[in-house]
Amino acid sequence: MTYYSRSENSFGEKELLKVHLKKTSDLARQFAESFGEGDCGELLGLFHDAGKASKKFQDVLEHKEHGINHEACGAFFLWQSKQKLLARVVYAHHKGIDNEIEGRLRDSYETENSKDKTGRVFAVSGAEQYKTALAFLKNEVGIPSFNLKMIDENNSFYKNLPRMLHTRMLLSCLADADYTASATHEDEEYIEKSTDEKINPELIFENLEKYRAEIIKNSNSNPELNNIRSSVYNDCVAAAEKESGVFTLTAPTGTGKTLALLGFAAKHAEKFKKERIIFVLPFLSIIDQNAKIYREICGNVLEAHSMTNYNEQTKLFAERWTSPVIVTTSVKFFETLFKRMPADMRFLHSIANSVIVFDEAQSLPAELMGTSMESLNSLCEMFRCTVVMSTATQPALDLRKDINYAPREIISDPRLLYEKTRRVNVEWNISESTDLETIAEEMACEKSVCCVVNRKDHSHKLFSLLKERVDDCFYISTDMCKSHRAKVIEEIIQRQKNGLSCRLVSTSCIEAGVDLDFDVMYRALAPLDSIIQCAGRCNRNGKTDGKMTVFIPNEEKLYPSPFYGNAANCVRLISARHSIDINNPEHIREYYAELFKDCSEDKKELVNAVNNFDFEEVEKRYKLIGKTGVNVLVPYEGERELFDELYKEATEKGITKSWIKRAAPITVTSYNDEKLSELCERPAALVTSRGKFETYDWFILSAKKFYTKDEGLVFDNDSSLDYRY
Repeated sequence: MTYYSRSENSFGEKELLKVHLKKTSDLARQFAESFGEGDCGELLGLFHDAGKASKKFQDVLEHKEHGINHEACGAFFLWQSKQKLLARVVYAHHKGIDNEIEGRLRDSYETENSKDKTGRVFAVSGAEQYKTALAFLKNEVGIPSFNLKMIDENNSFYKNLPRMLHTRMLLSCLADADYTASATHEDEEYIEKSTDEKINPELIFENLEKYRAEIIKNSNSNPELNNIRSSVYNDCVAAAEKESGVFTLTAPTGTGKTLALLGFAAKHAEKFKKERIIFVLPFLSIIDQNAKIYREICGNVLEAHSMTNYNEQTKLFAERWTSPVIVTTSVKFFETLFKRMPADMRFLHSIANSVIVFDEAQSLPAELMGTSMESLNSLCEMFRCTVVMSTATQPALDLRKDINYAPREIISDPRLLYEKTRRVNVEWNISESTDLETIAEEMACEKSVCCVVNRKDHSHKLFSLLKERVDDCFYISTDMCKSHRAKVIEEIIQRQKNGLSCRLVSTSCIEAGVDLDFDVMYRALAPLDSIIQCAGRCNRNGKTDGKMTVFIPNEEKLYPSPFYGNAANCVRLISARHSIDINNPEHIREYYAELFKDCSEDKKELVNAVNNFDFEEVEKRYKLIGKTGVNVLVPYEGERELFDELYKEATEKGITKSWIKRAAPITVTSYNDEKLSELCERPAALVTSRGKFETYDWFILSAKKFYTKDEGLVFDNDSSLDYRY
């Protein structure tokens, strides 16, 4: 019998099964070679569709059958050969990683017409059918013999993590190889079209040197601060010569880490033949700014996150992460490491043999810190990666007993660096609470001042009080769409350049990556890393004596979450012992020691899921964003034409993936479901290739009065919280 892998393409051509298996095995070998496991990749490709060598599956191609499990056959052969990890990967390449497959594989062999747990009939069942499929593999395809390595026992607190990541990485190789090989049946040029250019680290570094020279030439910063930035840069370039592994870059805000990190990455990629550079940023709000800088220097940069508006070409690169330089979010990067479905992790193998730079590394939640860091250790130890954790407030992870953490610090003397960059004097006014009216009065007396608070209801109240006293005041929060925030920031920067007065009330969304600079800052009591980030928006260029006051608002609710409140109270506890110096690394370490007392390991449900080798539960429990909101298309006047166009399309036809991308600049994430249901409209439907579906996470606000030019989306009595992710 002649076995085919798929139905006719648009040219009327069927693909022979042996041809598809060979193409897939060649690609999977190539992908797995990036971490030294080409043999595993080849076997996965050869066995993954073995079940298609059956009458049942061939009847599927003739539209005589449906609901057939063809993946169990190859998985059974591998399981019988003691290659249980590879068997699990083959079984997962359509329906995701299953925790327990041995019983189902046994059923498929022992009982004809048996079914899997989803009710699909096994394509190959019974000893005779398995014998026929094996003969096809041996005679038509050929089965090589390899001595495959096994993962040694590890001393990780989360013992199954390396094995689980290994499973996902190999599944990624197989999934990408399978999808890619299948696509070439329709388009022979698919591989070329979906593979971006190779990295050229020498050219990147050359362009970086020119870029830095131009910045230094035109800089109006304090000369001493420019010298410090050059020192940080030189330390990064020197450290790039060291062997791959985990590094830390501990340097205060405003010391040029963005360019210094690129310098490290380019030089390290050149010396150790890394395949790409990946920048991981915690917040969508700072991606545009960093990606713009990297694009000016590197040329070819792929943004890979939920709000990227891909064209036809970049969409192919994003599906496979084949670009030389990638900028992504913490959510996209880390949650992929804990997924179980092949489509979600198709690009995961492209992370191997990369330089991975984490900016604002302190932003990882403490309750996920253990599994996150141990996964990064595994990326370095097993998959040839180099990781850099960059932050002004380096978490003292060595104090966590659940994490094996022995990084190499890039900065030769962090303590001296902090002392040299002392630009802000902090007044800790936290022995008692302060009325927001008092803060507004004090801000009105300053020319260049910003106050950052923890909750949106506090920010609205403070802004209202400030507007009663002065005209030239501004407001920023995530209740303003991306275009609106960018416009306000642009206006603030222009006023500052012109020497005009500027007073800003903001939530924590400006703490990272927003290039604003004020003479005076106020900060509601928060976790120490947030306070230090906030100080980075004060006296940024070292020209004045910066001043920041930390206070406790005299309000009923103070914090956006229990963990946030606990971290803020750690600051208050240390402040009761002694005055906190934000430029003293030992005080930062003391803060983390206090914080980790109550969070010495990851949340129990996640730890249990890892210990039980439960992929489905791990995916459910590993979430960087605890609370998810809904999307609101808002009538921002600065983009009125875009709003009208999207509104008409959504209410008449429905929304599509393309619509969602185009809507990104005027979309707000909100948590006020009750008000939204009352005041907003819904799109007609969500239109996908599978049909039309009702949408539950999109609203359209057509009433202009609820989206103001000053504060964005504002509902009466709105006390929603501000989440930075």
